[in-house]
Amino acid sequence: MNKRCVYLSGPMTGLPEHNFPAFCDAAERLHGAGWDVVNSADNFGGRTDLSRARYLRMDAALLLQCDALALLPEWEDSEGARLECLLAVELGLPVIDAETGALLDPPPRVITLAVSTEAIRGGFANRQERPEGVLDEAAQLTSGARHGDYGHPRDDFVRTARMWSGVLASKLRPGAEIDAMDVPLCMIAVKLARQAYRHKRDNLVDVAGYARTAAMVAGDE
Repeated sequence: MNKRCVYLSGPMTGLPEHNFPAFCDAAERLHGAGWDVVNSADNFGGRTDLSRARYLRMDAALLLQCDALALLPEWEDSEGARLECLLAVELGLPVIDAETGALLDPPPRVITLAVSTEAIRGGFANRQERPEGVLDEAAQLTSGARHGDYGHPRDDFVRTARMWSGVLASKLRPGAEIDAMDVPLCMIAVKLARQAYRHKRDNLVDVAGYARTAAMVAGDE
């Protein structure tokens, strides 16, 4: 009798060594428990320099061939892992804890994706049915995994401001510098300019997101 196959999913982006050691340890545990394991850390020979779309295409294709999904800790912070969990739940696959091997029953409810299951089923025909408003989505985008990727907005914008000051040095008055608060304000201007040309919901989400990070830089959040 063939072993059942489990797809191993979890966070990678922004973590030391892309969290590969945790993936390898979990894969060994799952093998010991009698599973054949599809370890997403092994995709493309462990390369980490490809586009997100290529990884997602490969991940989805492999998940469709598996009998279950195993989730590593903090999977909720990973956009890719949330998508894989949503797909597994929609396919009716059992979802297990990659550390303990325990069945998660009921399976996790994925609520942090930008589009609803109904929107996916409808081919994105009814975008007004998104479960989140613009402000809710902006709040999620400026929290959680983004801090792992970029750090606190104040630190991220200080670095960006220094780069902008160097690029624009010849255009600044003597002694003038760009500071951290200038960055979200300028980015809001970019998004508004794009919105003025053509409506796109993401522009409004980004405007709200940059407004929130400006408040975080100011210490209001």
